[in-house]
Amino acid sequence: MGIAGVSYQNLSYFNTHYQQVQKKNDSFTCTMNTVTAEMKKKDNGEFIGLTMIKDPNTNIFWGMKAKYAEDSTSQNPIIQVESNYGGKTAIYKIPINDINPNNASRLEMFALCSYQDQQGKGDNSKFGTYQTLKSFEEMSLHNGYFGEGIKEANTLEQFQNIKLNWENACKKTVDLLYKCNDLIQFDKGKAILNLFNKYPVKQNTNISIIS
Repeated sequence: MGIAGVSYQNLSYFNTHYQQVQKKNDSFTCTMNTVTAEMKKKDNGEFIGLTMIKDPNTNIFWGMKAKYAEDSTSQNPIIQVESNYGGKTAIYKIPINDINPNNASRLEMFALCSYQDQQGKGDNSKFGTYQTLKSFEEMSLHNGYFGEGIKEANTLEQFQNIKLNWENACKKTVDLLYKCNDLIQFDKGKAILNLFNKYPVKQNTNISIIS
């Protein structure tokens, strides 16, 4: 899989923004450590992925957890994602084979990354492949790699419904990381792009909302 080229003019402000992303990740890490410990106690380790969505203009984080759906099989893996956004429980069933990284929601990518981590094929980061992808997402948003008008997801509806071309944006971000000599993140980016290259296994993504 080739890596698309980008203009070097981005490098002048990339490093400053990258440092800002890292600071935000430090805060996220503190929250994730606490939430992960609590979730493990409640679920007896059944969940395979965890992320959070920050409530706009507040310090409240709502949890999203992923686990295998009861009807999931090795040939047709299905991930069940549960959310408590806004204090309301919502459950989604996402067929992994149908996900297209060229046109996928954040919800779908969270399910895909959680599945790949459980299979031992993610980027091996502490909080999972999706957290690495979130960092790449911020860099892509800052540099306009998703296109005009695309902003950070601050609502469950945005997380669930807005489709993005993750592969294209990640290619450009990975190229930029290489030019900035951040080879650790560059290698993680290559691992994610290799993951993207396997999907979709079949077409027509369908997300079932249970409640």
